[in-house]
Amino acid sequence: MDVVIKDGSAKMESKFILSTKLTVEGPLRMKEEYVEAILETPTVIEETVPEQLKGAFGQAVSTMQQLPVPIRDAFSSGLKIPLTGTFQRLFMISYLDDEILILRDAAGIPEVLTRLDAPASPLAEPIAEYES
Repeated sequence: MDVVIKDGSAKMESKFILSTKLTVEGPLRMKEEYVEAILETPTVIEETVPEQLKGAFGQAVSTMQQLPVPIRDAFSSGLKIPLTGTFQRLFMISYLDDEILILRDAAGIPEVLTRLDAPASPLAEPIAEYES
């Protein structure tokens, strides 16, 4: 799952990436385990920063550049949170065809997924990925 968060005037963008592992537990039952979460460092478009905040923005950028390299690299690559064994959910497959997968979680709430478009290469393997 890749979530993009933007403020109303699109001055800052931040991403939250959640990695999961799916395991088949039976002909109609699957388990999803959350493996890792990454909160990427927000991206600020300098041209959209209001004039009264440009000085503070410049100081923040200068401070980040003066940090030791390992700390600066940790900030630039985002905050990684290991989740293995922490969170999981079970769900049942309600419907599956070539384009749509409908799942229901333990509470019966449906989730409709559609197949991602495959690349236009004759050598490429078929994609078995879905997105919600």
